[in-house]
Amino acid sequence: MTGSGRIEVETVSDVAPPGWDALTVDVPGGHVLQSTVWAAHTVELGWRTRFATFTDGAGALVLTRHRAPLPGFLAYASRGPVAGAGGAPAAAARALALGGWARRAGATILAVDPELDADPTFEAVLASGGFVPAEEIQPSRHRLVVSWPAGSDEEALFTGLSRTTRQRVRSAQRGGVVVREDAAGDRLPDLGRLLDATALRKGFTFSSRHGFLSWWQRLLAAQRGRLLVAEAGDRVLGGLLMYRQGGHLATAFSADDPALRPAFPGTMHLLRWSALRLALEGGMPCLDLGGVDVAGARRRPEPGDPTWGLYEHKAGFGARWVESAGAHELVLRPTIYRAGLAARSARRALRRR
Repeated sequence: MTGSGRIEVETVSDVAPPGWDALTVDVPGGHVLQSTVWAAHTVELGWRTRFATFTDGAGALVLTRHRAPLPGFLAYASRGPVAGAGGAPAAAARALALGGWARRAGATILAVDPELDADPTFEAVLASGGFVPAEEIQPSRHRLVVSWPAGSDEEALFTGLSRTTRQRVRSAQRGGVVVREDAAGDRLPDLGRLLDATALRKGFTFSSRHGFLSWWQRLLAAQRGRLLVAEAGDRVLGGLLMYRQGGHLATAFSADDPALRPAFPGTMHLLRWSALRLALEGGMPCLDLGGVDVAGARRRPEPGDPTWGLYEHKAGFGARWVESAGAHELVLRPTIYRAGLAARSARRALRRR
């Protein structure tokens, strides 16, 4: 802290200070997308990584990219700055500090999107610094989280599942579905294939060949991820990849083969039940099942929405809907920013011809 108690950026380096992941991943609200593993991966994708430390002892990974021929650069604190022990007020103060640094460094725009429960204080502080809400950078804003009291055992956890979910878990077990952890990542290409097929079927953008496989491999090698696969003999029925962050596990990617559902019902139920057991055995207080946001609306799904079925599926594990703070951006050089948007629109129009 400074003498006034205000948080400021203390140092910015291209090299991570010692103990970086403890500052940005292991703390409350920490995220793998603030880690040294993610930093190394994004460098290969053309980003420059800047490791910022604050006067309160916290840190934030900021990704930057120059878009020639325009001056300045884009800056993005991927899932940051994290809250840490200071909660929402500290996360907001760090975002303001990053805004000051970005302005002095010549950035055109700064985007922040910490994983943080919705908090009016966070919104108010960011607004006071010129930040405005932005469309989510990550697939989902809100989350579904299963929590359990300290001392809970597997029986109590299973009882907390809905009757239908328990039946589907048992059905998969009786049907010969086996879930195991693949620490070496041998089945990562299979997960990529399943996700590619899901994206094609449901009409969203995803390609495992565009960096995801290498990212997943880095993640498992650094022991920042856990991969569960569901198999029947030599067939891969589904997979679930989780991040290890903030003292818990968080679902990042999951998919199954719909053609095999009639023969092996309950595969995804058994996968998620296995993830719950893994978190419980690890002494964790919860499991984040990820989001099911309605695209464009960013709200809890309702019957008839495309994500209603997935919402019901996850809610069957006793998950509660957690409202999360949204992404925000601070436009620092409006004229250059507008010129960049116009150039991007022109390029898209040319590609459509």
